[in-house]
Parts: sequence; structure tokens; C-alpha cells
Amino acid sequence: MKADAKPTIEEVASILCKAAAPQEWVITRLRESAPYVGYHAKNDNDDVERLLLESALHLRDWLPMYLKLEEMTGEEYPLCIDDVTNALDELIPFLASEVDQPKDGRPPDGRLRLCAAVCLGIWRDIHGVEQPYSPKLWAACEAYWVACGHPPKLSGNVKRWERLLRWASDHHITTPK
Repeated sequence: MKADAKPTIEEVASILCKAAAPQEWVITRLRESAPYVGYHAKNDNDDVERLLLESALHLRDWLPMYLKLEEMTGEEYPLCIDDVTNALDELIPFLASEVDQPKDGRPPDGRLRLCAAVCLGIWRDIHGVEQPYSPKLWAACEAYWVACGHPPKLSGNVKRWERLLRWASDHHITTPK
């Protein structure tokens, strides 16, 4: 691969396999996640997570209205409302954890986290261990990021992936086999 060329999914797979011939499942998993890692939005931050959290909070506040209406009118409401209300107790803390503010004040980009999670999961499945401190894994993350249509880091420093890989490892977030 030339230094200025965009890496291919196959080249990313080769990096993850430490230059061994990649198995087809590695290429398939990279291709399946590529549209999400490569998705371009107006704002490359956690706006989606913030909107989801606001929506969940709105549902939590307003769904009990149906219980009040049932008490007032005697008309039953769908049981799925109870299911949704109960699920919100688990969903809201999860969504809230996704909109945290890092120390530098910039919201995290979920696509970077997903990129790291995809590469970490494949790395673990190939090598049997998660290694968020591996420069080879950092290089694979950067290559996948660029292969998915994002610009490369101008400095060429791929160490930024260490923090994202540690986050994915600490939160047990990787893609399924």
C-alpha cells in the first residue's frame, strides 16, 4: 500500500492478522461495520446519543399519563407501555453514560469508539487476548478508519487509538462473532 493510498478492507484485515492471510470472517466483519464507522453526519459528536437520552427521559416523564388516564376513564392502556417504562430504568443510565464529557470538553465521536470496538473484537478473536496497548492494533484502527472514508490523522500518530481501545475493553464493547 502506498503511503498516500486509502487502505482496503483486505489490507486492514491483514494488519489485524499480523500479515498472515486473513480468514474470510475477518473481512466480512469489517465490511459489515464499515457503513457505521464511515457514516458522515453534520455533527461528528454525540448528538445522536444526546437526542436518544432526551427522548428516553421524555418517555419516562409522559408514559405514566396512560396509567392516570386509565384510572380516570377506566379504559385500559396497552401492556407494552409498562414494558417500555420498565425498560427505560435500564436504558436511561446507559444512554447517560454515552454522553459524558471528556476532560478536553469535546464530546466523544461514537464512530471512533465503534471503529476501535470492531478492531479490538477481531484482534481478540484472532489472537486470544485484547491488547489495547499494541501499536499494531492502533495502526489497524487507523487503517480501518481511513478505509471507511475518513481522513487520516495528519500527524501520523496513531496512539489516539489506545484510549479508545481501552474504553472498548473496559466497557466490554466489541462486535459479535
